[in-house]
Amino acid sequence: MDNAEEKTGPNSVLEQRFRLLTIAGRRRAFKLEPAFWRALEQMARQREERLPTLVAQLVGDGAGNATARLRVAAVEWYAQQSQASRVQKQKGLWQRVIDLMSEPAFIIDQSKRILLFNGAMRALVVDSGAHSQIRLELSAEVGRILAVFRENEQKVLSIPGVLTTGQRPLQAKIRITLLEQVDGRALLLCALHTLPSESNR
Repeated sequence: MDNAEEKTGPNSVLEQRFRLLTIAGRRRAFKLEPAFWRALEQMARQREERLPTLVAQLVGDGAGNATARLRVAAVEWYAQQSQASRVQKQKGLWQRVIDLMSEPAFIIDQSKRILLFNGAMRALVVDSGAHSQIRLELSAEVGRILAVFRENEQKVLSIPGVLTTGQRPLQAKIRITLLEQVDGRALLLCALHTLPSESNR
């Protein structure tokens, strides 16, 4: 079994520690700070792999600086975890916002994927008897909508759209608000402002 071999000295988060791991049938020593080892161990658990297997994948053919590759992988993993945590917190916040709205409302990304929706929207989908994915069509491309927000400092746009739930297309005036736009990632709040009656469809 591969175990950590700790270097003697003061217990410090900056103290590098050796670990002997069996890589491709050969014992190899790696020297990293504890924070990097923790990240690699958590990565391995997340992937349901043993630490030596993960390390073997990360260091590749062994050319170059193996410990540098492991450090980079650990830093990237910490960054991904931080981003995932931030997104999850933001989702909780936006869900609370749309839950306060009385009209059917949902949040989409720049690919028009519906990420979150409120109770009124859920009731609309249930009433339509939909069992398949909801599809959204807007009268303008999302890229153009984002450009209008950016260029005109617009707060809210109201545009025609079609929301298809199951086999039932719903013509609607959709009120769109830009929630956030960071690093090419955008979140848009959409509220169905008006829906035609059944007799008008």
